Amino acid sequence: MKSALYVWRDQPTQHAFWRACGIRTLQFCDTHWAKRTDRLDEHYRTFAAEVDSARRAGFGVGMILFSNIAQWNGPAPDEPTGMGVLFDPRDPEARKRRLDSIGRAVRALRRCESFTLLAGDPGGAIGAPFGPRTVDDFLDFADAVRAVVRRDAPRAAFHLNPWAIAYWQYPGTSCETPDWWVHETRLTRAMLLEDRRCLEGIGVEVPGHTQYRPLALRHLRAAGIEPPDFPSAADVARLRSRGAETVWAWPYFLLDEADDGDQGPAGRAVQIETRTIHRQIARLRPTGVDVVVGNWSNAGHKPRALNTYAFGRMVADPSATPEGVIDEYAAAVADGAEGARTLAQVLRWIENDGNWQRKLPEIDRMAPLACAFKDPADARTRLAAVRPRSIPRFPLAESPSVVLERVMGRLLPKRREETMR
Repeated sequence: MKSALYVWRDQPTQHAFWRACGIRTLQFCDTHWAKRTDRLDEHYRTFAAEVDSARRAGFGVGMILFSNIAQWNGPAPDEPTGMGVLFDPRDPEARKRRLDSIGRAVRALRRCESFTLLAGDPGGAIGAPFGPRTVDDFLDFADAVRAVVRRDAPRAAFHLNPWAIAYWQYPGTSCETPDWWVHETRLTRAMLLEDRRCLEGIGVEVPGHTQYRPLALRHLRAAGIEPPDFPSAADVARLRSRGAETVWAWPYFLLDEADDGDQGPAGRAVQIETRTIHRQIARLRPTGVDVVVGNWSNAGHKPRALNTYAFGRMVADPSATPEGVIDEYAAAVADGAEGARTLAQVLRWIENDGNWQRKLPEIDRMAPLACAFKDPADARTRLAAVRPRSIPRFPLAESPSVVLERVMGRLLPKRREETMR
């Protein structure tokens, strides 16, 4: 099992850190539909250069594409909502225009190793005026996109990701209800495991919402519904029997506690969730998935860089533990053995004080890490004596001094209040 990171656009300043985490594959996201048509030449010149930069740095690159979103034509330079203008996927003219746009994207970014089509969010049919559409409607569109990829980037793989497929058939159902999560799992299973179409030669990326997401688990548990264990080893075996070339797990929120529908911590607040990451990786390993994809958004994830390090280490090493990766990270940041031990205890205290566990139903919460500190004041006093290493033991997302500043800030009363919202 290998790790990948969904990073939206290339960030060369993070290449060394991602490599230190064991990340060797990056997924970018092409939102060309949000650019006015007259800006697309520059968009693709820049983006193609970013793909090449990542490849030169030793990363494989995949590209995420969205489904039924019309190309923006202004008057503003950028589509103002960030969600795009949906069109009915059964409209032949609108569909052709979208496929032409996707073809332009694939040709410009043809040096990517893979192209992934997401079912929605954005895209799909969230609140769409044209009403419900079926899984078959999405798969018809996916077949057309697959043909475009084979034509315009014949060396690239084509992947299918059913993220938010529930919105296609139930566009008015909120993800703040248990019904949405039941529909999402049922339709994903139908699409990947039961549909008459063969998956021969494509890759499949499975979100696994109901295995780890507080939003899904809260609503299902409150309704008395046992959260489905999907994907399981049997599910992955079924996908392979149907011809899937590769199977990736795509737990988008695993490295970021700001789950959909929740208000996460302020952008600069340190959040640590090594227990959640460890549990999900341990759950996925025996299923036989090939790759697990984490998520990185730069400004929002720098304060959570320990999560990314834990993710990469735990995917690569089945023996890695939450306590062990925290100790490794602390030793990379803090000067001297005593400083590293103190920082490791502070980091454990922050994890125990995290928001993710509070969002989970009680039955899904985990025991706190053993920690020498009982309150933030004690942790602040001890942390004040810790000095940063002049050179970290391995490349970090930020300098050791900035990491320590962020950690100290997380212990202040105001910052703690922000993380608990």
